[in-house]
Amino acid sequence: MPASRETISMPILPIKGILFPGAKARLHIENPAHKLMISYCIQQDTALCVCKERIDDDVRSSEHDTEPSNIGTSARVLQSEESDDGSMELELTGISRISLLSYRHGNKYMVGQFKYLPDLDDSVPTLLIDEAGALSSEIWSFVQSERTRPQLPVEPEALSYWIAAHVPLPVESQQELLELRTTRTRLAKEVSILRMLMDRMRTEQTS
Repeated sequence: MPASRETISMPILPIKGILFPGAKARLHIENPAHKLMISYCIQQDTALCVCKERIDDDVRSSEHDTEPSNIGTSARVLQSEESDDGSMELELTGISRISLLSYRHGNKYMVGQFKYLPDLDDSVPTLLIDEAGALSSEIWSFVQSERTRPQLPVEPEALSYWIAAHVPLPVESQQELLELRTTRTRLAKEVSILRMLMDRMRTEQTS
């Protein structure tokens, strides 16, 4: 993940979900401004910020009632295809976690100033990594109704984002995981969540 602290400027695509670094997302885009933004990113070969949208009650009645979350993910467009009805099918890949410094509503779409937000240096115990990986594989087998275990990332930070992206969690919980500043804290939080999910799934299976 880039460690530069330089400020970067990117268009902002607010969505209802979360895109994590290393993960992919397929989106159905109908908003004309967002379609224009995607076209710009493709033509200029530039990244964009994907972040969870939030509704500001103070501006709910205005034309700009959707605001970006403070922490998002820089992303690149992998594929885009225009449908017959004028909408766009889009595939994105997450690159790096970024922090929103400021933003403005331009004439067409939102543009923000960001800085990269790599995890802070923190040692991650091997036992924590092993438990997180084992629980993730087991839950994946339950959710996917198959015994084939996924190929999990080896690097701890990548593993923590894989878990956050693939374990069934509420969007708010995913955003909290994205905002945690160390890999160790994120994995520890995920292990706690995974244990509870595993206990619930086992109980439902035997009942």
